Amino acid sequence: MIIQRYLVKEIALSFLATLFVLLLIIIGNTFVRLLGDVSGGSLPVDVLGKLVFLKSFNAAISLAPIALLIGMMLAFGRLYRDHEVLALHASGVGPKEFYKGIFLFVGPLTLLIAALVLFIIPQLEQTSQDIKNEIKQRPEAAGIPVGEFMHANMGGKRLTLFVEDVDEENVVMKNIFLHLDARKPDVKKTIKSTGRNSLDNSEMILTGKKALLYVDPEGGGRVFKFEDGSLYQNNQTTGEFSIFRFAEHGLHIPALKIAKTRNLEGYSFTKLLKNSDRESKAEIHWRLALIFSAPVMALLAFPLSYTTPRQGRYGKLAIGILLYAVYANLNITGRSMIEEGSIPNWLGLWWTHIIFILLSLWLVRRQYSKVR
Repeated sequence: MIIQRYLVKEIALSFLATLFVLLLIIIGNTFVRLLGDVSGGSLPVDVLGKLVFLKSFNAAISLAPIALLIGMMLAFGRLYRDHEVLALHASGVGPKEFYKGIFLFVGPLTLLIAALVLFIIPQLEQTSQDIKNEIKQRPEAAGIPVGEFMHANMGGKRLTLFVEDVDEENVVMKNIFLHLDARKPDVKKTIKSTGRNSLDNSEMILTGKKALLYVDPEGGGRVFKFEDGSLYQNNQTTGEFSIFRFAEHGLHIPALKIAKTRNLEGYSFTKLLKNSDRESKAEIHWRLALIFSAPVMALLAFPLSYTTPRQGRYGKLAIGILLYAVYANLNITGRSMIEEGSIPNWLGLWWTHIIFILLSLWLVRRQYSKVR
């Protein structure tokens, strides 16, 4: 029992250190990429911290298996270098005792990963999706610059827009000017006003002290909601020129054509079980693969960490990383095959785990046959 506690301590310290280093790299890359989106105006600065946290949390779960593999290989590599493993072998300690110590740590870690993957990660993914949907309703999500004129063409119509300022939350625009030259017979097919006057073959100027850009929950189109402003409209067909003062006025803009895909990552595990489509089944096996990858990597790490004094502590680390890359790619390929129906649902991704479990057992038997 003392030996097993000692192994748990060595594995835990190496695992946490490796995970910390990998997370620093991933969080740094994520932060730089999102910061680039902020500087480019496609991402509001107030959601930067939230997205970094959510993406970093998901990355920690994905990195846990490779961190466990590297951490265990470093820990046992040190034990081999200091001849502690040889001393334990001479004392009658075999692979069963080693694996008992290993799974005293890996067992609770696997349960923790299972709880996170099955219950916490889907909620965080749904929160991330809600944030992205909320961003789409903001002025900066539409590419509207602040303090400069924006010119755009929509189906042959010329649009000029100027926004002087936005509020602290980057939602409400202040002192907005809009000029629309819609003198085309087909303008009503792409843009229409919520007011009484038709924009067909007309020219319009719309001003307001405040304006809000949001997505219509019914039609899905984007709507400019102007407050406390004026509408100047010149109808080229009838020659009429109209001036309106309003407290509130709406203008529909064509919705962005974005391919809508189901975000299965945000579905709960029970909801996925109720679905019968192949994509849901593939997502189920993918989540189970994330859970079982930790014990599979633990089985593999122990025989891979065997080194002779001349090989050094990092002798087989590259081989371990290469095998993990093969394992991860097999899971990704298997997921695509499930979605395509190339492999049955009952088989899922279990074959990838079985292959590496058998490889681990073969390496252990091969190693200890040499020791004997």
